[in-house]
Amino acid sequence: MRCTVKLVVHITNNYDLFLVFLSYIIALIAAFASIELSNRVRQTKGRAKLVWLMTAGGVLGLGIWSMHFIGMLAFHLSSTMYYDVSLVFLSIVASVAGCSAGFWMVSSPAPKKSHLVYGAVLMGTGIASMHYIGMAAIRPMMISYDPLLVTLSLGIAYSSAFAALWLGFYSSFAKEGMGFRVKLAFSLFMGVAITGLHYTGMTAAHFHPHEGHEGAGTVDVTFLTWGVFISTLLIFIFTFFSIAIDRFVRKKSILQTMMFDSAEDGIAISDKSGRIYHANSALLSMFPEANGQTVPDVFVQGTVEDSRLTIPIDTHQGERILEVSKHLIRGEGLEHSIWFTRDITEKRKSEEVIQFMAYHDPLTELPNRYKLEKLLDEWIADGKGVCCIFIDLDRLKFTNDTLGHQAGDVLLKEVTKRLKDALPEDCVLTRQGGDEFVVVSTCVDRGRVKNLANECVRAMNEPFSINGSNVRVTISAGIAHYPEDARNGSELLSYADLAMYESKKNGKNCVTEFNEEIRQKLERTMLLEQGFEHAFEQEEFYVLYQPKVNVKSGTLEGVEALMRWTHPRVGPVSPVEFIPIMEEKGMIHSVGRWVLKEACRQWVRWIGEGKEPIVMGVNISPLQFSREDFIPSVQEVLDETGMDPNYLELELTESSAMKCEADVIVILDRLREMGIKISLDDFGTGYSSFRYLKALPVEILKIDRSFLEDFEGNVEQEAIVRSMITLGHNLNMRVLVEGVEDAYQMDWLKREGCDLIQGFYLSRPDTAEAISARWMNMAAVSN
Repeated sequence: MRCTVKLVVHITNNYDLFLVFLSYIIALIAAFASIELSNRVRQTKGRAKLVWLMTAGGVLGLGIWSMHFIGMLAFHLSSTMYYDVSLVFLSIVASVAGCSAGFWMVSSPAPKKSHLVYGAVLMGTGIASMHYIGMAAIRPMMISYDPLLVTLSLGIAYSSAFAALWLGFYSSFAKEGMGFRVKLAFSLFMGVAITGLHYTGMTAAHFHPHEGHEGAGTVDVTFLTWGVFISTLLIFIFTFFSIAIDRFVRKKSILQTMMFDSAEDGIAISDKSGRIYHANSALLSMFPEANGQTVPDVFVQGTVEDSRLTIPIDTHQGERILEVSKHLIRGEGLEHSIWFTRDITEKRKSEEVIQFMAYHDPLTELPNRYKLEKLLDEWIADGKGVCCIFIDLDRLKFTNDTLGHQAGDVLLKEVTKRLKDALPEDCVLTRQGGDEFVVVSTCVDRGRVKNLANECVRAMNEPFSINGSNVRVTISAGIAHYPEDARNGSELLSYADLAMYESKKNGKNCVTEFNEEIRQKLERTMLLEQGFEHAFEQEEFYVLYQPKVNVKSGTLEGVEALMRWTHPRVGPVSPVEFIPIMEEKGMIHSVGRWVLKEACRQWVRWIGEGKEPIVMGVNISPLQFSREDFIPSVQEVLDETGMDPNYLELELTESSAMKCEADVIVILDRLREMGIKISLDDFGTGYSSFRYLKALPVEILKIDRSFLEDFEGNVEQEAIVRSMITLGHNLNMRVLVEGVEDAYQMDWLKREGCDLIQGFYLSRPDTAEAISARWMNMAAVSN
């Protein structure tokens, strides 16, 4: 038995314009929805694509059917009209199926033009079928049609379907995106097309009343109209809300995917079985077939949750070193894992380069001091005995000065090759910098170690060919052993270095082993260095004075101020021993100024006591003389003490006076302008140029004491001293001879016309009081 819905209509011959307008609005919304839904179908894949395809077909089909039904209700006949529910339902199915089939036909990844035609035919047939099946559901009516208008309605159905599918899947708008205005314009057009189909079909129909069963019930037209409209509107609202949610989710997904794919690290997500279902571009560059594959076994076996594993692995790019970490994704029933893989191959290479640079000399590629210290610490920590050979290249500076630093670098490389060839594999050759090399080994055979050091010395016997020049170099070597000589690696290096310096003192080109004598020298030097800190406070430094006597008259002409130090533990310390240490520690400037100030004060005290003025001689260190503030410092001392600069004599060594000729002459001239006398000390021990000597503003030439050793009866020595005296006089200088220790020397010097003498024969260095008591009367008589 068929179920019917009874509609009671008032007999009229026109349309309800409000319902006509409402039907158009529904068609417009359906068209707009079709555009949005076609985008979803086109942009999605897999199950999501199927869901959106069914949604698009359902919404568009229902929208068109609702427009059709509202349009039917807008049409009034002069008799009561019913609808066959089964045919109404069948019309809905036809509309939805046709629209879905049309979307399906054109939704393939690469749709052809023929698919557009087939899809338009399927969709248009579905829409037309919906209309005419819906018309056939009217009871009790007999309907006849105008063939021409029916044909026109079918043309509208197929054309509108073609236009909808073309715009959504084939047009440039589908590829580049469609703005709201374009969507609205198309929707207005499609609304007209869809409603045009309906009302053209309605115009083609001619209704003939047919008596039959009225049905079981009736429904008010207004109530049914609004029910269909509201139900359809709710469907549209739900659809657009779903589209908005999907758009939001897709935007978020796109952003996350962009972040995911733009990451430099490889990232993959795997399910519980280990199958990778998403991998970013970085991972795919290493494993192109990763998607759909299982996670590599080497990842799974070695990786623990929330930890990192570093592994070498063969990839599409070759063997790489990867850092892999794994994190579980929990929540919402998920049992997935996210894998992070970072290619650290280049990083490891860079680290290796940096590590090599940090522990190796860039020129010779030998281990440097840091590597050496690390190696010594490891050997000593393991309880091994260690030997150390400290090597210094004797003539590198000469090569740099004559052939240039590039030649010096070539020489260092060649020396490195020879040393490597001379050493066995159990020895480690290192470069400390400059011209210093160190050889270390765990060999404890002292004889073998010394033989190795001598082999290194002999390896330098043959000259080196550097840039076409033959260069001969020698090395000085020192040996120390742990634990026999040193307590740790630092001491081992220091003691080997000290032994090397002993080799230099012994003539170079030889080997010296660290011994007790060197240790005692080191301990004494350290004791003296520590004593410097309190020597001034404890008044351990003091000044003695040694007379300078006129040879002819035997009277006092001046004194030389000599610094002395009495150490509380060591006792009297010779200046020959402590002056070099002071120079090395940078204390010579303050100490030299103190001596100059003390000497000037003593001269002023003697003048205050009524003594005749004598010349006060003060030694100047080369380091003092080379300072820019030397002359201002001297002037400051004179101003503070009130000494007459005409009686101050600064004694400068021959070697320091011969350095930087132009600069030295400028300084000496300024001192002379101040009234200060200049004497050239230790003459004969350096390499003076007669031309340069003549240019120096020097008044006194002091011949070194070494020329009076074994003097008596030594014709050669006498001839040398005689020539020096003659040279000084010819240069208009007065001549003083140091180190006079007997009457023979004094008488000989007197006969040869020497001007001044100084030495133990006349007086040892003495206190100011002793000098005043013994010599000042002589000065008074002479003056």
